Amino acid sequence: MPKISVIIPVYNVEKYLAECLDSVLAQTFSDIEIICVDDGSTDKSLKILRQYAARDKRIKIITQKNSGVVVARNRAISVAKSEYIYPLDSDDMIVPNCLEKLYNKITNSKYRVVMSCAQTFGRFSLVFPQPGLNKLQMYGVHENCVISALFYKSDFEKFGGYCTDFNGYGGDDMDYWLNYIDNNMPIIRLPDILFLYRIKQDNERVWRNYDPAEQIRRYNYKEKKLMERHPKMIFWTRFYKFLHNKFCRFFFRIQNNTIKIFKIPVWKLKQ
Repeated sequence: MPKISVIIPVYNVEKYLAECLDSVLAQTFSDIEIICVDDGSTDKSLKILRQYAARDKRIKIITQKNSGVVVARNRAISVAKSEYIYPLDSDDMIVPNCLEKLYNKITNSKYRVVMSCAQTFGRFSLVFPQPGLNKLQMYGVHENCVISALFYKSDFEKFGGYCTDFNGYGGDDMDYWLNYIDNNMPIIRLPDILFLYRIKQDNERVWRNYDPAEQIRRYNYKEKKLMERHPKMIFWTRFYKFLHNKFCRFFFRIQNNTIKIFKIPVWKLKQ
């Protein structure tokens, strides 16, 4: 039985899919299965998957009609054989020792989720901003987390998987991580940059299809749905916004210059 199941939803990513798969196959930790769900691709993605599967028996392919990334991830994890799950989007990559470091940490600690720092690549390169793993920042920011982290399949089943209410909206991964915060379950982010997040050109980004009014509507939908599913978030979100209003930041800067969280945006804080 493999120790880690890598989950990769695939939809019309022929341009980037090979890079993603190559990065997984190059892992120093090899006791894995790679479950790829082709979500009704209309380009050459499925052909590429079959070529890779013919070369490496660890790659398993599931095909389905286009149902969205949330359904694809849930379906793949439902058939995963490993105790640990690592989701990965099909246009992103991981460094060669990513799974080895995450596995060593989760199997030798109390943590239920082990994340890593991330670096963007593609249109521009920088350290990907992610909130601190505490209630103030996870509930207050709650958008800036990557989906790729190692966690127990048993926890995923306990939480009911990724919520399909977010299918097509995004936010399914943040909703999932907040389950751990709700239940005070220990999670950690390693200081190593092990995950590479692709920033696509403007003409490739999904959000280009939405006018400003639709973008606001979609954001408000996600906020409302997250608060419905995680009631504790309501207090912490309001508290976070209060701490970061102009008056409060100015006041605390005068009173105590050591309180950094009141002085600068959270995404600029050192993790």
